[in-house]
Amino acid sequence: RLWQENKITVAEEHMATAITQYVMAQIYGRFEERDTTRGSVVITGIEGELHQIGANMVADVIESRGWNVRFLGTNLPHDGVLQAIEEHQADTIGISATTLLSIPKAVRLVEAIRHKFQAVSPRIILGGRAFLATPALAQELNAEGPAMDLRSALSLISIGESGARLS
Repeated sequence: RLWQENKITVAEEHMATAITQYVMAQIYGRFEERDTTRGSVVITGIEGELHQIGANMVADVIESRGWNVRFLGTNLPHDGVLQAIEEHQADTIGISATTLLSIPKAVRLVEAIRHKFQAVSPRIILGGRAFLATPALAQELNAEGPAMDLRSALSLISIGESGARLS
């Protein structure tokens, strides 16, 4: 937020990102392993996307709650995302985008997922700042979202599992 408001430099934002990633890695090692698997999830950013902390947080936390997660990071070509979905046999896909410029690529990725996996019809959850600015887009794409933060992402993923939201 401070970078968006031009209150810190890009260098300071990158440093804050590196510190955050380090802290997240330390916390991840403290999560309990689960014996059961609730489902298979692929989480990715849009091609051209450079921000991944939010999506990484979601991936780590849902994995700690028993989901089999493959976090792809960001800036992947659509073919790579489709291949990972197929290899991981994902029943849920999380797509993150932070800028409005990413929306057309997000739409194309959702359409490509729907086309390639029409027989299994995986759930798609949209999250990130870009989707907050276009809240009707999720419904138009037959997806869920937008996930406004970690808590709402957890709620959205848990709805597909049991119909009940996480507290």
